[in-house]
Amino acid sequence: MNAAPVLLLSLISDAGKRFVIPIYQRPYSWDEEECQQLWDDVLATGRQIPRANGHGNNHFTGSVVWIQQGTMSASGMTPSLLIDGQQRITTVMLLLIAMAEYAHGRKDDKLDFSYEEIIDRGYLVDKYRKDDSHYRLTLSQGDRETFHSILRHLEDPTIEINGGSHRLLGNLNHFRNLVANISDPNLIWNGLQRLEVVSISLTQHEDNPQLIFESMNSTGKDLSTADLVRNYVLLDLPLHEQTKVYEEQWRKIEQTLGDDSYDTVFDAFLHDWLTAILAPATLVTKNIYSVFKRYAEENGSVRNDQITKLLQNIRRFAGYYSRIAAGKETNRRIKVILDRIHDLNLSIANPLLMTILDIYDDENSTMNENDLANALCTVESYLFRRSVCGIPSNGLNKFFTSLIARVRGARDEGDNVTTALQALLLAEWNTIRRMPDDEEFERALLTRDSYSFRNCRYMLTTLENASHPKDPIAFSNGVFTIEHIMPQNALAHEEWKTALGENPDDVYARYINSIGNLTLTAYNSELSDGSFQEKKERAYGGFNTTYLTISADLKGTKLWNEKTIVDRSHRLITQALTVWPFPEISAEAAEEYMPKPKVQKQTQTITFRTLCYSGLLPSGSELTSTSAQYPAHAVVTGDYEIKLTESAETYGSPSAAAVRVIQQAGSPRNTVNGWRFWAYNGTRLSELRNRYISEHGGIKTLQRHDARALFWDEFVTYCSDNPDFVQAYGDQSDRTGKTASWMSFGLGHSDIHSSAFLVMRDGNVGVELYMTQVNTYGVFLHNAPQINLLLKNIRGDVHWDNVDEPKKSRHIVVTRQVDFDRDHWDDLNAWLVQGLLIMHTIVDQFDE
Repeated sequence: MNAAPVLLLSLISDAGKRFVIPIYQRPYSWDEEECQQLWDDVLATGRQIPRANGHGNNHFTGSVVWIQQGTMSASGMTPSLLIDGQQRITTVMLLLIAMAEYAHGRKDDKLDFSYEEIIDRGYLVDKYRKDDSHYRLTLSQGDRETFHSILRHLEDPTIEINGGSHRLLGNLNHFRNLVANISDPNLIWNGLQRLEVVSISLTQHEDNPQLIFESMNSTGKDLSTADLVRNYVLLDLPLHEQTKVYEEQWRKIEQTLGDDSYDTVFDAFLHDWLTAILAPATLVTKNIYSVFKRYAEENGSVRNDQITKLLQNIRRFAGYYSRIAAGKETNRRIKVILDRIHDLNLSIANPLLMTILDIYDDENSTMNENDLANALCTVESYLFRRSVCGIPSNGLNKFFTSLIARVRGARDEGDNVTTALQALLLAEWNTIRRMPDDEEFERALLTRDSYSFRNCRYMLTTLENASHPKDPIAFSNGVFTIEHIMPQNALAHEEWKTALGENPDDVYARYINSIGNLTLTAYNSELSDGSFQEKKERAYGGFNTTYLTISADLKGTKLWNEKTIVDRSHRLITQALTVWPFPEISAEAAEEYMPKPKVQKQTQTITFRTLCYSGLLPSGSELTSTSAQYPAHAVVTGDYEIKLTESAETYGSPSAAAVRVIQQAGSPRNTVNGWRFWAYNGTRLSELRNRYISEHGGIKTLQRHDARALFWDEFVTYCSDNPDFVQAYGDQSDRTGKTASWMSFGLGHSDIHSSAFLVMRDGNVGVELYMTQVNTYGVFLHNAPQINLLLKNIRGDVHWDNVDEPKKSRHIVVTRQVDFDRDHWDDLNAWLVQGLLIMHTIVDQFDE
């Protein structure tokens, strides 16, 4: 490797060199933002006053890494593969083109540059050579023709510019506007002359371009996962094979995911593909590229003859991904279902959906189109029913990976995949992973605030299109919006107050956002706050003339009040039970997929030294802080204590060492979860602890106070990862070291609180709302029927205190019998979070 500073314009105009972008490089990807930054840098450099020796202050723009491709040609031109620097060099050339166009035909003596000078100096082309040697820069296939046509047009304006690359043309036009509107273009010319880089030339067969490529972090856009993966699979191939593999495999992956968008969706696709093929293992790392590399290397894909098979697999799953996420399914019946699932915006199901499509598309598959449609509808019903019932989805990743593996196992055993999928979902009937049954689904639809429900539009449009599946309405154009039949401003109008009966305020509060009061319309602003009769009789958009079946029952309705809203709610819910059905399978199939009980082992205490003695954390291990705010290093001593590197102080527990670190940094806190604060080789100590527990019999092997501490530790992490919980209760990540059987949460009221609790001895968990004022409790007791409907969604035993009991506080409690095995903690966490969120909702709705 040879490195030397050089002026950028001198590098690109070297008489014996032309740069070629290898096919494994990403396309040109800079947008206007990066171009503007380059322009600002060049302008600032051009404005600098020269030093006393007459030289200007150069501006360093990073490194340019290249490797000579073969030997010098007969023409004396050496093609050089550009490993890093494509974005800057291409953008500088676009700016030079704009400068040349500006100067062309201008004989103004005030310009320090000219069209002829830019061409003759060879910054863009070598006018004495033909074919590819004519161009100083040859981009990769997607951009090559557009860039070369821009240069040909610069030399001969009669030649048309190829419009294939929108970024190249857009950035060129941006520079044209900037050059045309600057008062002194010479500042830009002066700045361009003083751009400096470090030119790094690699030696073929000695230096490793792959390692250099992965570590690059140049000015501009960071390398995407797509860039790294493309480079990984192509770089080590012989040059003649690179083009073949690119054109036959990688290019088709790009086209499948979308030429203009694949770079932005590739990370999500690769994550979902790896999740699907690695199941039942859970993909926990954020560095998807490193997981991909490890998978490729462990499966022998680094060998040239296996790269094609790897890319064929990626390409096949890219097709499934585009059918799911980009609406590219060609079967109309299946497309309708996949599009509906996509509208739910729950991408966590994508790996499972891709697996189902892969099983169906297999040439040896016994799965027919009806099986596929039923399997996809089951997934849709599962996701939507849970969403309606407010069951958190942030614990489904492990469950879905296990589903993928077990569905594939059913396929391998020759079982019906759709039946297996349905049985596996129904086997979770008593866990947080459950598919809500008809009773729970109906109750939630009847009681929830449907208007603020994030899937409300999906719900209403799907109910509408269920009435005419062969000719569905395209609601994606945004013309139709959600309409309140009883308007949101109803209480401001006497006619509406009269229609709502003796207690209009109460009726309004209960039903304004219920499913029965909502419909779809293209005339929301026109209907507005009109009376029910006015909304019906309006010439355009009126309910009497609408062609939407979801509003058809309004034509024969004369009065809109509590009874008609409730009646319509029940009609829509009855339809919903058929649109999102609950699976029906045989008792034998359900029994086959029921989980098997586990064996309990003797209890023990897990300490820091336990991990050390086990070999998971040997003496001499280096620990690092996971906190960006409090960076620190430590080492495990021979006595299995933690010695801080900075102060040489020694501590016996992770938390004590972590507290010392943050207090040395000036923090007043005296509690820190050291198990999450410290990491060994990138793995948090809490994860090592979980690994040890898993390998030695599970949670039932722990002493009770250790088990509670571990449970609450994971619970607050779970809470902090749930956006709804954080919005309601705030971030809980600082709450550490809890060993009690309960944990309380504030509601913003001095006399109302909520808490979660567990009683491991009796095997139950619960949530409660407790009040320190009897009058406050009376308000909730008055609304007990509505509150009990909400509490039923938690699926537990509900208990209310007697208002006359001689004690200071009053409680509303929901409890549930559970299995405290470690494998069930995601379920317990999700159940507690759901319960606490419903308690928060109760206070919001009924506290006066």
